[in-house]
Amino acid sequence: MNYDGQPGRTHYEQVGNVGRSGALGMPEQIGCPDIRPLGPTVAQLLKAPKVTQRALAGFLAIVKSSYKSFGRVPDQYQGACNVPIPVEVIALIGEKLVGKARWSKEGRDARTETADKQHVKWQAKADVVWRKNKKLSRTAVAQRIAPNNWNYVRQLIRKPKK
Repeated sequence: MNYDGQPGRTHYEQVGNVGRSGALGMPEQIGCPDIRPLGPTVAQLLKAPKVTQRALAGFLAIVKSSYKSFGRVPDQYQGACNVPIPVEVIALIGEKLVGKARWSKEGRDARTETADKQHVKWQAKADVVWRKNKKLSRTAVAQRIAPNNWNYVRQLIRKPKK
């Protein structure tokens, strides 16, 4: 389905024939495959007959968000010769490509994706703790899995149904 809810090609596939696929790879480390689509990967950008500003901005937003959140960029978003680019420069390039308003939206979307991945990771850890001790409260579990951020995590995790 595309963004309008109609069957057919997504916006990324229509614009520059760049499909949205791949995953950050970090959730797989905890046994939670993440199949939600992200922006175009390096391979997709290189294969596309025409790459648009929007596709590039989406790519840059994902790279920036991943690096800020995880301290590294997923493999599918790295080239053969990785040259580090400061995230501040990536933000400037993104703003020039698509304008400040759209770049802010792309960045927000990428940050949301990254946050969702962290929430999945916390929930997976919480499920493991609850399997061992079903009587623990959300607060107790959150304090075990995220001692420095337990109050926030407590609000996100959900106890499995009995």
